[in-house]
Amino acid sequence: MNPALAENILSQADALRAVRAHHFSGGREALVRAAEVLRSSKRIIISGMGGSLFAAIPLSYFFAARGVEAPVVESSELLYYHTETFNADTAVILVSRSGESVEATKLLTVLQQARAKVVGVVNVPGSTLARNAASTVTMGSPADELVAIQTYTATIVTLLLLGSAYFLDLYGGMKAELDATIEALAGWIPECFHWSGGWPSFFASTTPLYVLGRGASLASVGAGTLLFHEVAKMPAVGMSGAQFRHGPVEVVDEQFRAVVFGSQGVSRDIDHALAEDLLEAGANVRWVGPAVSNSRATQLCAWPEGMPERFAPVAEIIPMQIAAYRTAQWRGVPLGRFRLAPMITVSETGLGAEGAAR
Repeated sequence: MNPALAENILSQADALRAVRAHHFSGGREALVRAAEVLRSSKRIIISGMGGSLFAAIPLSYFFAARGVEAPVVESSELLYYHTETFNADTAVILVSRSGESVEATKLLTVLQQARAKVVGVVNVPGSTLARNAASTVTMGSPADELVAIQTYTATIVTLLLLGSAYFLDLYGGMKAELDATIEALAGWIPECFHWSGGWPSFFASTTPLYVLGRGASLASVGAGTLLFHEVAKMPAVGMSGAQFRHGPVEVVDEQFRAVVFGSQGVSRDIDHALAEDLLEAGANVRWVGPAVSNSRATQLCAWPEGMPERFAPVAEIIPMQIAAYRTAQWRGVPLGRFRLAPMITVSETGLGAEGAAR
């Protein structure tokens, strides 16, 4: 057992209280300045690697719902394949919790040479990205002991607050919804941990786990898959529910198992239809999201009451954090260390073994 990892999961409500306190006190001016940089640009890109990349997805959908195109592009792809598109009208929100990831630091230099504006989003104030970005937003989150847990949900929250500042609404509905989210999580996370005792029959299987969703839930699809790779050391496949229907559905049989996210109101009906279709085909399915009447899909955890949809990706990743932790225990996988992933990925070649934080 690794108490530190479990404690990071259980402490997320308190961690988010610290993040909220930071952004609505000393960190507020940084959000405002970063938002000004973004508003002065004609083009916005959001970029990161690993969990930082996935945590950026809800902000992209937040912008899109308000008529602003801000795609999420992996930092390595930007670095090697998009450099000719950078110019002084480009602003890149570059997310790296450590501020030292190799792709982020290399991309920072290339963007500066192209006179593009860089808004760095970090959890380490003195890092390379924090020192050299045109504008820097720090998360103010407690650090994690191993994989990104508290800092992952802190990244989602920080980016959504940046989006709110962009629309000059930092003290509007976003703050109230964040308060409601934190309060909902405070009692729900321990309950979800308790319910996880009944999950082994689903998660301890040796067949690959599929993780499916749409919209902002694609953040949880990516991050949930990553957690199973990093923590449980087992194969997992993540993709959109729509993409899954275009061919991959052929793998479904009675051994198939999938977690389906259904927190997004726009697509909940078709997300739930996918879960029901999979069950009809004999698959094993678990549902993460608000309960649907007359559903045959088993919920991993009862959805927390009062959870604002905007912050649903913060809630829906938590059952996946717990599931990855529990699965590692059930499978006898040593917790608290990594075999091949370095603590901070500072090289694009070679394999390390000192832990992970991206």
